[in-house]
Amino acid sequence: MAEKSISQLFKESLKNKNTYIPNLLTASRLVGAFVVPSLFLTGNISGAVIATVAFASTDFFDGKIARATNGYSEFGRVLDPIVDKAFAVVPALAILPSVPILALNIGAEAAIGYINAKSYVTNGNPKSSFLGKFKTFCLFPAIGFAYLSTALNIPSLTAFTTAFCLGTLGVQSAAALDYHKKAKQQEKTEQNTETVIEEQKEEDNKTKSLEEAKQYDKVKEKDIQSTQPIKVEESQTILDSIDLDQIPLEQIPGLIEAPVDQTTNTPKTFRKTNNKK
Repeated sequence: MAEKSISQLFKESLKNKNTYIPNLLTASRLVGAFVVPSLFLTGNISGAVIATVAFASTDFFDGKIARATNGYSEFGRVLDPIVDKAFAVVPALAILPSVPILALNIGAEAAIGYINAKSYVTNGNPKSSFLGKFKTFCLFPAIGFAYLSTALNIPSLTAFTTAFCLGTLGVQSAAALDYHKKAKQQEKTEQNTETVIEEQKEEDNKTKSLEEAKQYDKVKEKDIQSTQPIKVEESQTILDSIDLDQIPLEQIPGLIEAPVDQTTNTPKTFRKTNNKK
């Protein structure tokens, strides 16, 4: 498959107005990836938590609206996992010194992103899965709890956040394995399809070669028939139609001319025969 650039997919999505709202909701999470840590670092903890919940909810509504309004687009399909990774990784990096356990979640997201990117380059169609969606559903609250536990500094909340992050890591690992399995299956399907196409081409070439050989044999047979010797009956008919008296002796191929008597201007053999008579 020939991959299209993001700009080409974006231009194609503009042709369908129903894609505008779902794609805007999806893109809003990219903005949220920088809004959430900015609020937290400026001391607005409650604002950071509310922003996390608000932007994370767009991951649910963009798909709902797209399905309800026929606003699906290839651009939205490619954009969704990209902004999900950004919305998870950027805020997690901002709070990583306070919640080191998030490094495992960031690493898992990076692995999933690599698998999906490789699948897109290979066959242009990375397969989504329930585990992938459930992983995202768990990851956003994990980051929210990480911000909340850092702000409140409550031991029980911190322990809960750690456990939630580890649970999310388990879901991420399962999703990564599922994505990898689907990518391998898709790659195998593509290879089988290419093999079938090549075999069909080879079969078509063989059929074409046989047809050309048959055609050549027919032409060759016609040429042989046109160059065959004349039959005896046909040659006798031709000889009967020729008046030998009208053909000079010197023009008859293979005839040895008899000596001529200069006095009578007749062949000697004829003259001797006449004398005997």
